[in-house]
Amino acid sequence: MNCNANACTTADAGDDAGRFALTTTAPCCRVTEYGLMRVSGKDAVTFLHGQFTNAVTGLADEVRNAGYCTPKGRLLATFRVWMDGDDVMMLVPKAVAPAFFKRLRMYVLRADVTFTCTGGDVVMTGVPAGAEAFLEAAGLPVPAPSRVVRHDGLVIVDAEPASKVEGFCAGGRRALIIAPKDDARFADASTDSALWWASEIAAGKTTVWPGSRELFVPQAVNYELSGGVVFNKGCYPGQEVVSRVQHIGETSRRAAFGLVAGTEAPLPGASVYCDGAEAGFVTQAVAGEISTLVAFSSLRSALTGRLTLTPEGAPISILPLPYKIPSAA
Repeated sequence: MNCNANACTTADAGDDAGRFALTTTAPCCRVTEYGLMRVSGKDAVTFLHGQFTNAVTGLADEVRNAGYCTPKGRLLATFRVWMDGDDVMMLVPKAVAPAFFKRLRMYVLRADVTFTCTGGDVVMTGVPAGAEAFLEAAGLPVPAPSRVVRHDGLVIVDAEPASKVEGFCAGGRRALIIAPKDDARFADASTDSALWWASEIAAGKTTVWPGSRELFVPQAVNYELSGGVVFNKGCYPGQEVVSRVQHIGETSRRAAFGLVAGTEAPLPGASVYCDGAEAGFVTQAVAGEISTLVAFSSLRSALTGRLTLTPEGAPISILPLPYKIPSAA
């Protein structure tokens, strides 16, 4: 996916790598890259619980990150899940959804589980920063952290808080508003979804795209740190590998994000280099007029080196994540 956006203003740093700001400063934007799947049937919760890296049981009004792995523990998809009555709702990038759900359906067998794509019935509006003030000004309820609220036909999904990126994102709470497709309440939202995807990067939230499928175990993209993995839920595809990585003390790879001079956003799966040697892979990037905001996974040892997008390229200036990465054992 290419989430290019125009950028122009400056941060505190004096070089281009410290400059990033979307010219679109609207407080909300349309997000068209997600699909929405409804999973229903008396076995839906049990079936999905046995497939994903996070628990699907006991959701109530909670929204959770979850992942789906190969038997070797490599992520095929990342997504958000919550309940709508007895049904499970799944927010999945459209680019990975067909292959993901085709694979899931292979394991349904005789279980009472039905998949219904509902993304065409709704519009999604992202609030990339300042969600609490935005929702209150709109007369809408503010979901508690990691919760979903429903109001007047809307579903308001809390999203992980983002780090502050000077000149771009004030940081703090975010939200995704899902409305019927003919709802006009957010008709003035920006059509530039880069606002949302840049905030996902600043939140340390990894999204798997086609170019990064099967590249990462969850811990290599900090997925357990952003609430996407639990280690007490029982078996799922790849669980043995994911648990082994966790119990050895610390993974050799971790995710980070930062700014780099230049305006060509690398695609997910592109290489990242440390001192000229390949050290990891891009997970997502958003380009501007002066610099690019890039998220990646690399060797832990490379995070203190000179990281670049080409062997001789400009250095990536690392920015702080909104959560702490555990020290290496």
